[in-house]
Amino acid sequence: MARPRPDSETQLEAATTAAMPSSRLVDSLRTQLRSLSEDLDHLAAENTEQRAIVKSLRADLGRLQTARQTDVQDLVHLAGKLLAFSHAAGVELHDSTKALFRRRGWVSTSNHGSRNSEAHKQ
Repeated sequence: MARPRPDSETQLEAATTAAMPSSRLVDSLRTQLRSLSEDLDHLAAENTEQRAIVKSLRADLGRLQTARQTDVQDLVHLAGKLLAFSHAAGVELHDSTKALFRRRGWVSTSNHGSRNSEAHKQ
């Protein structure tokens, strides 16, 4: 039959009593234990606060990512409109705008301006 295990407080008292029966040592150990217990309580409270902050930051991040995605979709839509308008109106786009469209794989107007400048030369 297995012996019942004594709880940790009983084990601590037994070890303390067996090792050094000095009451001064026991008092010191109890003081340290109380101090460590207070530290643990403080850390647990801090942990709870930190978890709340992390939860709030994650919610903020989710909102910001959604807003960013919406902004990107709006900008792509506007860029498409700009490209279509420039094709329809025969307006030459700025070089940096054409480079941006090329990086995105969109064809920008590049020969409207050269046609106009050739027509002016003749």
